[in-house]
This record gives sequence, structure tokens and C-alpha cells, in this order.
Amino acid sequence: MPRWSLMGPTALMLALGLALPAHGGEIYVSNEGNDTVVVLDSDTLDIEHVIETGGRPRDLRFSPDGSKLFIAASEADRIEVLDLETKTITGHIETGDDPEIFDIDPTGEILVVSNEDDAEATVIDIASGTIRTVIEDVGIEPEGVTFTPDGKRVFVTAEATNTVAVIDPWEGVILADVLVGNRPRRGAFTPDGREYWVTNELGGTVSIIDAETLQVTDTIRFEKRGLREADITPVDLVMTQDGKTAFVTLGRAWHVARVDVASRTVETYILAGSRVWGAALTSDDSKLIVTNGASDDISVIDTEANRATRSVAVGRTPHTVRIRD
Repeated sequence: MPRWSLMGPTALMLALGLALPAHGGEIYVSNEGNDTVVVLDSDTLDIEHVIETGGRPRDLRFSPDGSKLFIAASEADRIEVLDLETKTITGHIETGDDPEIFDIDPTGEILVVSNEDDAEATVIDIASGTIRTVIEDVGIEPEGVTFTPDGKRVFVTAEATNTVAVIDPWEGVILADVLVGNRPRRGAFTPDGREYWVTNELGGTVSIIDAETLQVTDTIRFEKRGLREADITPVDLVMTQDGKTAFVTLGRAWHVARVDVASRTVETYILAGSRVWGAALTSDDSKLIVTNGASDDISVIDTEANRATRSVAVGRTPHTVRIRD
């Protein structure tokens, strides 16, 4: 028997001087219903790891240096820290009651988390894991948390008061409150930082806020023949790297809206899964991954063809998806 026939595939390719196939990266999905984060291979879409977490994991964020994944374990009142190399949880940060959504400043020094039950936002020093300040009265049922691209301010949505609180997290003060649509959930800045787009779940709209004047300058409404108005419930929103296109998940409508940013017009609606919720784009914007909370899967959407090409079961009630590529 030839000696090389006993080698594994990787060793064999190296011995023959062949290039190894490129690894496309990893997809991370939090499952609220069974307290796990699953890791999928971006190329094969196979689940490679299932990581048990504290109760009700929701939002996920990578550290700026790419070495860790932070996981909001809402029922455990903490953010857990996952080492991306070993795929093990190495520690946690106490956050106050019911952390839901959070964001990390571009330098990696602090994170800000919404405390849904207490109408608060908590500012945490990441290196020490200690709370710097608790900002009260940010609105009833705060959820979405988004740093401006320069890291100087953070915008926090409040579902029950229909507002976005604009906060200076370094000083721990609220700078302004902006009235938007009915039940704002999450938002995203245009890459130039000039506009903040926020989804209004029960209004069926997206409000666009001028980041300098803090005025609502436009509203995008979603309508599609065959969809009931009450089912169009926008939740998450992501933008392409060039800022030309936004994708908005529409909740109970089973669809994702593709929006031209410059004209504020809906270009098309893309069928996904039941209660389409979280969203993330690959670094080249070629694929959009969305979580479907009621069908317990993710949809993989080809952004050039504007259609879903795969669905993959990931666990009970998937919430947030992040892509490491």
C-alpha cells in the first residue's frame, strides 16, 4: 500500500503540494428557546459546534480584535464571553436586569447594553468587567443599541415610548430623545454616519434620523400585495458596505425587504421563513443570513439573485446571527 494512502486529506494535499481549499468562515446563531449558540461552517452550512449558554441568549457581538464573541444571556442577567479559538465560554460580565441588545464601541473599551425591564442602559468597562454607569429613563422597554461610527454617541430604541434616546456613554448622559414610529426595535447607521435608520415593528415602517440635527427626515413604508398590513413587522436592518442597499427583516410577513438607500424605495421583497428576525451580511455582501424565530431555522439569501437558496435548522427560536469571515 502506498505510504501516502494512509495520510489524512489535509496532510495528503500538503504532501502533494496542493493548495488547501479556502475556508469561508463561520456563522454564529443564538437560540433563545434552548439556551445555545450554534456555530456553522459558512461553506457547508454544517453545524460544527453547539455551545450551551445562560438562559435566553439573544444579541451577539464580536470583539473589535476578533478574538471573542460576547453573548447576552438575558435570563442570567449577564453577558458571557466566548473564546473564538477554543469555542469555550471563559467568563462573564454582570449587566443588570434582563440585558437584550448591546453594542461595543469601535475601540473595544466599553459596551452599552439595554436593560429592558428597568428602562435603563448600562455602560460597562470591558477590560475590568465593571459597570461604569447606569443611565436611567432611556425609555420604556429599551432594546436596540447602536454606536455611531466614531464611537462618541450611542442610540437606544425604546419600544413602549416610541423613542430613540441619544446618549453620550462616556459622560453617562442623555443628549436627546427622538420620537419615531410605533414600537422601534433596532437600527443601523449609514456607513458615513450621517443617518440612523430605525425599524418600527408595529408601524410597519423605517424612520430615518439625521444624525446631526436629530430630526426624522423620512419614513419608508412597506406594502406588498398578498401580505396583511398587520403582519408586516420590521425588526432588524443591515446595510451593505457601500451604503447603497439596506435589508430589512419583516417579522411575521415571512419576507425581507431590499431597499435602495438613496431613493428610499423598496426594490423587491425576498421570501424567507416564519417570523424572520435577525440579519447579517457576509463581508463581501454576497449573502444575507436571516434567523426565522418561528420556524427554528436560518435562511441563506443570495443578494444578487434576491432569493433564498438554503434553509438550515439551527435550534429553538433563533434570535441573532453574526458572521465571522
